[in-house]
This record gives sequence, C-alpha cells and structure tokens, in this order.
Amino acid sequence: MYNSTMRTFAGRMFIATLGCVIMSIGINVFTTPLNLYTTGLMGYSQLIRSVLAEDFGIVFAHIDLAGVLYYILSIPVFLITFRSLGRQFFLRTMVFTVVFSITTALVPVPATPIIEDPLTCVVVGGICVGAGDAMVLTCGCTVGGLDLLAMHFSKKMGMQVGKFTIIANILLFLFCFFRYDFAVVLYSVIYMVFASLILDRMHQQNISLQALIFTKRLDNAIPSEIMSIMGRGVTRWQGEGAYTNEATSVLCVCINRYEMEQLERIVKGSDPQAFIITTHGVRINGNFVHKV
Repeated sequence: MYNSTMRTFAGRMFIATLGCVIMSIGINVFTTPLNLYTTGLMGYSQLIRSVLAEDFGIVFAHIDLAGVLYYILSIPVFLITFRSLGRQFFLRTMVFTVVFSITTALVPVPATPIIEDPLTCVVVGGICVGAGDAMVLTCGCTVGGLDLLAMHFSKKMGMQVGKFTIIANILLFLFCFFRYDFAVVLYSVIYMVFASLILDRMHQQNISLQALIFTKRLDNAIPSEIMSIMGRGVTRWQGEGAYTNEATSVLCVCINRYEMEQLERIVKGSDPQAFIITTHGVRINGNFVHKV
C-alpha cells in the first residue's frame, strides 16, 4: 500500500504532510517540555521563543510560537535561495514550510514531560523527527530551513552542505550553553544524533535507478522532454526488434527512485506502448546530480 501511494503525486503529498505532523509531535511532545532544542532553523526558532517568553513574557496560550517564528525566519532564506533552486523544488519547499510551521504551531505542548526519563524523551523525539523528515524528503519535498542555505552556498561557493550545517548547529548549541547549562546541550546533541541516524536509515531519495526505455518513436520527443522537464541526460541507441524486425529506439537514463513516476508519465504520454526496464541500486560515478 505504501509503495502504491508513493507512485501518485497526491499520495506523496499526503505522506509528506503526515511526515510534518510526526516531526511536530517529536518536537512539541517529547523535547519542548524538557526545554531542549532541535537543530537547524527550528532550533533557532525555539531559542528565540524561549528568550521572548523568559525575558519579555511574550507567550501564546494555544499555539507554539516556535512554529510562527520558523515561518518568519524562512522568508529571508527563500529570498536568498530561490534563484539557485529548481522551480518545482522551490514551490514544494514553500508549501511544506507552511505545513510544518502550522503543524508545529498547533500540536499542543504538554505542561510536563509525558515520559519522566529525559533520555527516553530525547531518543523518542529524535526518532520521530528523523522518521518524519525522511518521509518528507523521500516525497521529493523539504520543510526548508538551513538546508536550503547550505545547498545555496554549496552551489555558489563550493562549501560542503554538511560543513555548513555542522557550523550552524555548533553556534546554536553554544548559545544554549551560555544561556542554560551543559545538560541542555548534551541532551540536544543526543537528540540530533538519533534524528540523523533515523533520517539516514529511512531516506531513500538518492537510491539510483537505471531505466532502459524501448520505444517505436524514433524522433527526439521523449529524450527532449526527459532532459527539459527532469534535467536528466539521456543516451540513445538504435535497435531492432528480433521478432518484428522493426526499428526501435533504446533510451538509457539514470534517475533517483522517486523520479520514476515522472519518467513513466513522460514516456507513456508520448508512446503508450513503450517498454521500460529498471535496475535498482546502481552505482554511478561521474556527472550525476544527486537531488534532494
């Protein structure tokens, strides 16, 4: 059922929305009651929320201000990065940044931790956030945040995405350390580790496929659409059917797992009788873009 849902656009959007809800539950239900902080832009949003509440008495009764702050802080990120990202990816990011902001604002924060042991709360919260984030990413979406800035600087300056993220999180934890104590930083780091492990374990967006397309269309219509719409290169051979002796065009294209539905739509739109063979988990070296 999961695989069939992931093959449709509406199904992927539902799974991504569910992932946002699970992430918000992991943050609000398990980590926020302990006054712990997540990573990235949401971590900075939580820190600002705490400063506003503790130093200025600014609180809202029925919503978590961190969700609102996350959306506000995302606006300058969008303004900086929108030219360097693909149009469809950018639009999906904008949509699910709003969805994540709303779910984080609306998921209630318990007055006291629902689990007494802080370590257990941190582990469960990290698992929820990692799993939810993986669901969003495998649907070809993202909830924005500092990952967008990391991708932008990677393209513009050659800076590694992981290095940028690590530096940003170190700064966040330094702020937490000077404002609170070492225990807050330690538990927040444990949370980050578990969230990252679960995300890496579940995220399958970059599983690479090789697709061989056999079509009777001998023109350049299908390769042109694949290259213009998907941004993937295509290699073409001229073949011949052994049974029919008819000329056949053989197209080879490498994609990631969740581009398969889009590829099938392009091919079947031009040739409903086309035959597609896919090989999963191929290893690719060279000029191949690993998309988010």
